[in-house]
Amino acid sequence: MAKKRKAKASPTRGVSGHPARRALQLAARQPAPDPRSGLLESLLGTAGDQWWPDSQNAIIERLADLPAHSPLRLENAVVDLVGEELWTRTQTETMGFHWDQYLAALADLVRDEIQLAARTGGQVGDLWRMLHGLAAMTPPSSGQMLRRDPDLAVREAVENTMSALAKAGIAPGWPSDVLRAAPAGEPLLLADAYGSRYALLAPFTWGGQDPHWYCWDIDRCTGDRVVHAGVFGSPQEALAEWRAAVGTHAAPAFAQPAPCDQATARDLLDPLCRSDLVGALLLGGESRQLIAEHFRLRQRARALCESFTDAPEPKPQQDLNPIIDDFAAWLRDRDDRSPEREDVATLADSWSRLSGPGYYACSPHRIEHTVILVADGYIEKYAEAVLDLLPQWVEWCIERTGLTGELAERSRRAATNNRWDGSDNMDLRRIE
Repeated sequence: MAKKRKAKASPTRGVSGHPARRALQLAARQPAPDPRSGLLESLLGTAGDQWWPDSQNAIIERLADLPAHSPLRLENAVVDLVGEELWTRTQTETMGFHWDQYLAALADLVRDEIQLAARTGGQVGDLWRMLHGLAAMTPPSSGQMLRRDPDLAVREAVENTMSALAKAGIAPGWPSDVLRAAPAGEPLLLADAYGSRYALLAPFTWGGQDPHWYCWDIDRCTGDRVVHAGVFGSPQEALAEWRAAVGTHAAPAFAQPAPCDQATARDLLDPLCRSDLVGALLLGGESRQLIAEHFRLRQRARALCESFTDAPEPKPQQDLNPIIDDFAAWLRDRDDRSPEREDVATLADSWSRLSGPGYYACSPHRIEHTVILVADGYIEKYAEAVLDLLPQWVEWCIERTGLTGELAERSRRAATNNRWDGSDNMDLRRIE
């Protein structure tokens, strides 16, 4: 099979539909400031960060009247303030998007500004609240940081600032402890009708103050990818927003969420609870809202998973051989046709990395993603042989998922479009 893969991507081809490969492609296309600055340096945050000081000073300059009596309102204000600046930079810069290191450097700058204000008699109130807003939205340490841990950086900034303020005889108008929202109940889960798009919701509070719900929109059509997240006043408000984004076909109003067990929630949030090279990159289609929530969606995810009492279970290894055999037997019985096993294996491998029932989900989005992934990854003659199987493959998945009616027809129509024209919709959040 290896000989049938493309040896080198053509510069005229579109960016891959596979999230991990697309992230690496986008990083590889970013210009390096000198020949020694390669992809690894970019991932580690040692290249392209020349714009950070101006960006972080711009945030400081826009500080004004941050909320003083509500942890959630303060966190929201800082999320919006930092998020707007990061969004602007994604539109103007090409490198330096290692957000964890950016956040650690921003905490250092706020600390230094507070200490300077304390020595010179300046105002420290907004700066002190800014530092606590950063602390509130910063994810707890995962123990897997590539370089500097932003959680430790923020905590050190708070401790150092407290010492400096005490030395200056200043009593700040905000608690000295790092305050972060904690889970306040069991999570809820609602899946779309295809079984590959999820709304995971959980209640949070600061010790009974500022209760709210956090919702992650998780798309498994292209892998485990959070495509939207945010704070809501109630589950109903969160689900109304999610249904509008997913579409009425796949997310009808009558579908209601159910309690989510700890194993499922942990599985869905797992990518947010660890740090890796690909997780440090932008994929290029993030919305303004998702950029703003970059840190907080991980903070809430880790806080939720750390509250679970059930021990994590190892993920089962995906075994494609039974899947390949089952489809081949189904196709022989149905069409008296025996496809090349290598073709079926390529399609099965490209379809999904999930195990269990979720593997067979066949939304139009997943079908489109598979077409791009195969066409972009294999020489044309071989890719076409694989994609010729797609209509039958989707029919086989429809039978196994019990999909019926308009939903099944939409999948069948998507499967007939089994050639790629080189374009790729870069929007991460899609109607199913």
